Amino acid sequence: MSHVVFGLAPDPPPGGSAAAVVIPGRDGFADPVGLAVRDDVLAAVGGPEPLRAGALADLVVRIEAAGHAVEARHPPVASRRATFGRLHREGSGRFWLFRRHPQRFPLPRPREVGVLRYPWLVLGALHANGAPTQPRREWPVP
Repeated sequence: MSHVVFGLAPDPPPGGSAAAVVIPGRDGFADPVGLAVRDDVLAAVGGPEPLRAGALADLVVRIEAAGHAVEARHPPVASRRATFGRLHREGSGRFWLFRRHPQRFPLPRPREVGVLRYPWLVLGALHANGAPTQPRREWPVP
């Protein structure tokens, strides 16, 4: 059975027992470090959304919501550096994930992510992923 791999390549489960294998992040980012999904499951639930951040976390939730098993593996992986750009994208993704799955991805509090990181997450949330909720209003040109 073939798999589609996103990020670091976790070994697929033997015998196809799980629909997906995820390497969850331990560095505070919502997206997993790696994800391998069976082709048939990916075709059924759809691929990741075209977003700056949060697409893989959303894909894992959709796989589980469709009733498929997701196996978590915890190999030793290096933490992703929390650069300003990554924190900005993370804030964008976190706010988008919160709007789609509020129970699973609550908004972080300053003490949970660190006082120095929090402003960059907030700035990212101002530029949240996804389409605007209302169409832009076109003003008549004189």
